[in-house]
Amino acid sequence: MVQWYYGENGQQAGPVTESDLSALIASGRIGPMTLLWREGMPRWLTLSQISAEGGLLSAQSPQFMGYNMMNPTTSGYAIASLVCGIVGLVSCLVFVGIPAVICGHLAMNQIANSRSMVVGRGMALTGLVCGYLCVLIMLSFVTMMIFGIASRP
Repeated sequence: MVQWYYGENGQQAGPVTESDLSALIASGRIGPMTLLWREGMPRWLTLSQISAEGGLLSAQSPQFMGYNMMNPTTSGYAIASLVCGIVGLVSCLVFVGIPAVICGHLAMNQIANSRSMVVGRGMALTGLVCGYLCVLIMLSFVTMMIFGIASRP
């Protein structure tokens, strides 16, 4: 569920759900110039800016949330990172762990800088952790092999 924060009397208020946000807009407590923010947005925006970017269909009819807010998309990079990270850990293949790390960082960047609702931060973070573990395990194995071969008479 999306949690929104809003500015009220120079202070941050919230979090509130989308339905609570709609009620606040309908009651007039939140107006077109009120600043709003939710996870995934790069910065605070006014209600009118969010409406203009397609985040809300209309500031006058708040009960109709925009398509992008009601149907968030999952980052494809986050899914790829998670899959590659798990496969890399199970198979201990470094060439699968490296794409997990790359896709994880791309997903985190995509989620943080998206104008629409993009989710998948947890998957991206899990893929990053698994990918880094895979690379660390593989580097440890290669280091042990090098020292083992070097110590032979």
